[in-house]
Amino acid sequence: MKPIRRFLVALSVSLLLAMPLGAQTGAYAEDATGDTGSEASNRLSFNRYNIVLVTDTSGSMASTDANGLRFEAIGEFVALLAESGNRVGTVVFNNDIAFRQELSDANGIADKRQIISNVSNIPANGYTNIGLGLQTAVEMLDSNRNPDLPSIILVLSDGNTDMASKSEIDTSLAQKADAIDAAFNRGYRIYTVILNADGNANTTELAQVAQATGGEFREVRSAADLPAVFSMYYTLIFSSRQDMGDIKTFPDSGEVNDVFEIPSVGVEEVNIVLSGKSSDYSLTDPSGMTSNKEALAASTYSSDTFNVIKVVGPAPGTWGYTVRGIPGDAVQINIVYNTNISQGIKAIPAQEFYMANEGITIAAYLTEGGQAVSAAQYEGFKARLTIDDGKGGSEAFDMVLGNEGFEYLFTPIQSGTYTVRADISGQDYDLHTGSIMLNIENTPPVAQKDLDETVLIWPFLDNQSTFDLSPCAIDAQDPVLRYEVETSAFLEDEYKLEGQGLTMMAYSLTKGSFVIRAYDSDGAYCTFKVTVSTVNVGLIGVLLLVGGILLALAIIGFILWRALNKRFMGSCYVTQFDEQGNYYEEVRREKGRGRIKLSAFNLKDPGINTSKCYFQASGKNHVFLCTDTKMYGDGRHDKKFLVEGNGYDVTITKEEHGQRGIRVKFVSRLNNNSAYF
Repeated sequence: MKPIRRFLVALSVSLLLAMPLGAQTGAYAEDATGDTGSEASNRLSFNRYNIVLVTDTSGSMASTDANGLRFEAIGEFVALLAESGNRVGTVVFNNDIAFRQELSDANGIADKRQIISNVSNIPANGYTNIGLGLQTAVEMLDSNRNPDLPSIILVLSDGNTDMASKSEIDTSLAQKADAIDAAFNRGYRIYTVILNADGNANTTELAQVAQATGGEFREVRSAADLPAVFSMYYTLIFSSRQDMGDIKTFPDSGEVNDVFEIPSVGVEEVNIVLSGKSSDYSLTDPSGMTSNKEALAASTYSSDTFNVIKVVGPAPGTWGYTVRGIPGDAVQINIVYNTNISQGIKAIPAQEFYMANEGITIAAYLTEGGQAVSAAQYEGFKARLTIDDGKGGSEAFDMVLGNEGFEYLFTPIQSGTYTVRADISGQDYDLHTGSIMLNIENTPPVAQKDLDETVLIWPFLDNQSTFDLSPCAIDAQDPVLRYEVETSAFLEDEYKLEGQGLTMMAYSLTKGSFVIRAYDSDGAYCTFKVTVSTVNVGLIGVLLLVGGILLALAIIGFILWRALNKRFMGSCYVTQFDEQGNYYEEVRREKGRGRIKLSAFNLKDPGINTSKCYFQASGKNHVFLCTDTKMYGDGRHDKKFLVEGNGYDVTITKEEHGQRGIRVKFVSRLNNNSAYF
């Protein structure tokens, strides 16, 4: 930042549903690690979470979602959760917190029904305090989450922060910024949905909340689209698989039949989701045993618009279903697989550094429920390895099945840092490992410190600030590093990164963080954090500051005036002498306060600049003779000489043994018991 600033501081659904069927996706897949010579697994291959559902119940929701379809969407999301092991909490907000339920175990249908019942009974009214809703969700995770599980927050609103007054809006925005920063620091991912029914809402606000925490954002224009979004989020968050069926119309027979496959590995539960109108249904397992609606009742979550039939530990093979209804009515049957399959990649041997021309075995592997799968379970799978050389080059290789899963022997010829990752597919899975870095005769950069900067936001100024990143990381080989933004809480058009400087041009958050990567010339990197906080000075603040400065200047001026205008408690005398030993007539001068210049004594070329030399009053039994350059007097070489009030002369000359100069004395009235004036 500029020095003066440093000083002042000190003071749409169609896109959603285009995902490939059966794809296992995860936001962490790209950056699962980056640890040199380590093992990487897809961190989103979790099937249990701490979850806080945050729902808007402001007055506008009465019109944007008049039929309460948001509760159907949330209900389906909750119904799909594994039979046990998840912890769920809820926050319902308007201008305040209308309802909150602390995180608790969501085990079984009864718990899930209670969750939805609680949130659906809150009437829509009031304003939209998104910041308070987010802050409450973060506090709930902080105090009552299962630390062994990852945590997410899922937010639904139909608009933007809207409160009764500007001060309340500012408070809500500050709460939002603090919640985002806390979620970022603790690894809580926030997923957001905006129900933009009238098209007038600014989608940037909720999009930024998701972006800043590594979550996802979606916009819908109709409450009828909410179930599809929540279903998609379920698939994304839980890395589940979803086979989405077409909307079907019951034929004259009133019966729809179809089959689906349960893979031999990785399916913990299967959910058959019936959306629309159906009167009866049944399931047939691979052995040919059929279970009717009555037999499935204990494992079926039912609502006004859907049924979720959950089968725990389904046998692999071909299953069939029959759904019955009134001819002409519509129904959609989706199959959602709750999976417990994970994928990983590792280097053998695991080392921090490797030598060129040294063979490294790269293994891509699968686990089921945290346990390594058997060799037989790899049947039907294949894997492909991608190697990036850190300089723009990339190659892909087929892997072969070995003792550690799929393997490839990589022998790097040149030094540098390579990034490797693998894709594993088969049995309708499409899995992507995280990535690991292999340092070949290269030492990666090392993070030295994080930055924590504060910017004062002044009215009528651009408030642009640039932060030097160079002290944050060092490298043994490269004196200058290349920097990239890995993640940012701020919007892309609010900052730029050029060379070693991160420049902030705008501030949509009162506090936000960056994760910066520092690369060496071989592509190895480390990360560090930059946190930017803002203080909005405002016009009133400027006026108060200016007033404070003026007051301070006035006080300082008064103190200086008093210091320079103390009383003379007597008379000052000057006698001039020359080289011939002549002494001129002694001249006496008096004054009430302050200074008496030597020019007032009518001296004739005494070798001293009389206009710049003066007697300074002290208000006491002495004065000071002050000169513009150093003079000799009273055994000293100085610019300030004490002249006591006893009437004794002090000789002042320009040269040490000068023959020309002046004699000065001060006769104090205090010595003569004169009255103080």
